[in-house]
Amino acid sequence: MKTEKSDIYSFVFSYDNDERSYLKFNIEAKECIIVDTLHNKTLGARRWIPVKISFFLKADSVCLAIDRRQYKSGGLGMPGEMTPSIMFGSSKFSEEIPSFAIRNLVISDATQEIEFPLNESTGTSVHDKQGKVRGKAINPIWLINKSYYWNLLHEQVSETTAGYNYDSRSDNFVYFNKDSLYTLDIRRNIWEGDVHRPLPMKMYLGTNFYHPDTHSAYIYEVDNHLDSCTICSLNVLTGEVEKVDDKFLSSQRHHHSSYLDTIQNKFYIFGGFGSRKYTNTLEVYDLNRKAWNTVNLKGDFVAPRFFSSMGALNSDELLLFGGTGNNSGDQSLGKIYYYDLYKISLRDSTIQKVRDFSYHGTQIVPVRNLLLSDDKTAFYTLCYPMQEASSHLQLYKFSLEDDSYEVLGNSIPMESKAILSNANLYYNNKTKEFYCCTQEFDEHGGESSVTRFYSLAAPAIAENALLLYSAKETFPVGVVLVTVVIVLVLIIAVVIYLRKKKAGRQIPETISDLEGVHIQAKDKSASQANALYLFGEFTMLDKKGRDITHLFSAKIKQLFLLTFLNGIGNKEGITSTYIYGLLWPEKELSSAKNLKGVTINRLRKILDDLEGIELVYTNSRYSIKLSENFYCDYQKYLEQIDKIRQSDASQEVSQSLIEILSRGKFLKSVDESMFDSFKSEQEYELHKILMIELNNLYTKGAYEQVVQSAEIWLRFDSLSDTALWYLLNAYHKLKKEDQAMKKYYLYIAEYSKSMGNNYPHSYSDIIHNDLRMNFQ
Repeated sequence: MKTEKSDIYSFVFSYDNDERSYLKFNIEAKECIIVDTLHNKTLGARRWIPVKISFFLKADSVCLAIDRRQYKSGGLGMPGEMTPSIMFGSSKFSEEIPSFAIRNLVISDATQEIEFPLNESTGTSVHDKQGKVRGKAINPIWLINKSYYWNLLHEQVSETTAGYNYDSRSDNFVYFNKDSLYTLDIRRNIWEGDVHRPLPMKMYLGTNFYHPDTHSAYIYEVDNHLDSCTICSLNVLTGEVEKVDDKFLSSQRHHHSSYLDTIQNKFYIFGGFGSRKYTNTLEVYDLNRKAWNTVNLKGDFVAPRFFSSMGALNSDELLLFGGTGNNSGDQSLGKIYYYDLYKISLRDSTIQKVRDFSYHGTQIVPVRNLLLSDDKTAFYTLCYPMQEASSHLQLYKFSLEDDSYEVLGNSIPMESKAILSNANLYYNNKTKEFYCCTQEFDEHGGESSVTRFYSLAAPAIAENALLLYSAKETFPVGVVLVTVVIVLVLIIAVVIYLRKKKAGRQIPETISDLEGVHIQAKDKSASQANALYLFGEFTMLDKKGRDITHLFSAKIKQLFLLTFLNGIGNKEGITSTYIYGLLWPEKELSSAKNLKGVTINRLRKILDDLEGIELVYTNSRYSIKLSENFYCDYQKYLEQIDKIRQSDASQEVSQSLIEILSRGKFLKSVDESMFDSFKSEQEYELHKILMIELNNLYTKGAYEQVVQSAEIWLRFDSLSDTALWYLLNAYHKLKKEDQAMKKYYLYIAEYSKSMGNNYPHSYSDIIHNDLRMNFQ
């Protein structure tokens, strides 16, 4: 905090050693006033520390409250009044600072209080609670995106049947197969493991439950495989294995729901599929008595089903939700999808139907567990269309007070071809994070599987929360006048350009937008028919190869992009209500409906001149469907990204991705805020993929491609340390020191201009040291 006529006051973090660190309140370049000691084990991602700093100007003193600790100091030499500038981050006195996060910021005096929810998802403007712009953020990472976009923590492949679970006490994931035991330390992001004792049983499904009191995963098989053991325990601390039981149920129970009562040491499973039958029985395994028993439920009828979800409402009651099956239990009679909710009393073995949820959309089923919300008014579970081979998981929040529900976060891709494939949802109450694990088995019946671990910050948000400020952004009259002048200039420029083009001016075939990098590529925009380009300038070519971009007025282009981006991949499309709110928020409903109808008709007419692209309306949602004879660079981009993500990237894949990205940024000239979330998601995913791809290319010694990929990364993030490291070291390997030095000096000039201080790493540091871990 600084003013023009007084000292600069700072609140800084200072690392001391592995055990401790300090929070200090300083008068910059003069004196340390207050010191608070922190234990490093209490620090980490999403471990929040409440801080309050109170300045008493007339008393010339300050009060600092950190968590429950309070400090006071006086004689600071403060003026009686001040109008301070408040900044977070580096300054000329504190250039090297660790990464930190801020939330729930409040600034107040005796007459007013300004709250900053910091719930922006994109851009650099900082709004107060009323939506007024109060400040600016430089290179921000908005935390709200972590509440919408699932983050992949780790991916593990096993050639033999594997199982996983979550230890809520240690905040670690547990993963095991027939001979190995691993843990994923989420806080430290460390994956480590070792061999364990041989299991006394063969794992067929990997089904298990984790008991925190014994630090053990209990691996179980309910079907009779003629093995001498059907339940065993694996201690995750020691790797010791113990046979528990050899009992089994009357049939297999694929995709049953489950719940562990750690107080009574009882494990419950409901429903499932086996021997061509759906079941509706509640089975319980008593760990103390080592016996399976059927709970004879009294009350409302529950149709036999599998893919249901179960969890605790309290210590005596369970919630049972959804699934698919039929009233008879006979598989040959087909399936009905259920969105019903039941309450099971463990005290008197009764079951009561609570309600049916009014779900409309693609048929979905939940994962085997559900989680009660912190306020106990709703429950969370993951749902997915299990009938689709290439499926996607979505987080749902179902109300316990009525039949409403919310769809939260983006989707998680999942291949559900094999019946053994599964997913589960967990929650960390300390860090307020959801975790999801997906396990995809070999569709041809093999034991191999891929398990992925994801995280999502709570509270999870819906997509419209990312657009919170987009509807409020308005344009001043001055900006409009300037825009009109610019448009007129552009019109004149276009006329001149078209005259020159008629005179025979040729379009070059070499894309040389990247300085020093030339990628030989086909000029698709000049030769490809039936094509859409979303990287660089929005461009559409009809079936004869003619550029028809000019036919897309502002509203038609907005409608087209909304239907296309909300329908590509596993997305289901966009509803009319959402279209009205984004395109015609100021119009009455009847007027908005009319405008939508006119715009859709004009869009359909434009698309009639193309082949392989169609605007469709299914399940009350609009979307754009593409066939094989239509080319879209964004669709091709997603395909290449998937190949890289699945470690199936050849040199051709890498080159294809480079060619696509070389056109320019995604939706480069599309400035409407309604598309900011799509841009942010694409840049976020691209950042992760480029990290993987650059490492792969650099390891293979493909330094020319490293240069190309790093240059592209720097176009999207001009101050990326990691991209700079790869770029300079690739040039160094190619013995092109002049180019490397030139890039370095251009980078540090841009860094100094943006950050207001000098770049901390010398050229020699980058070339002679592997700083990649430092930059992440």
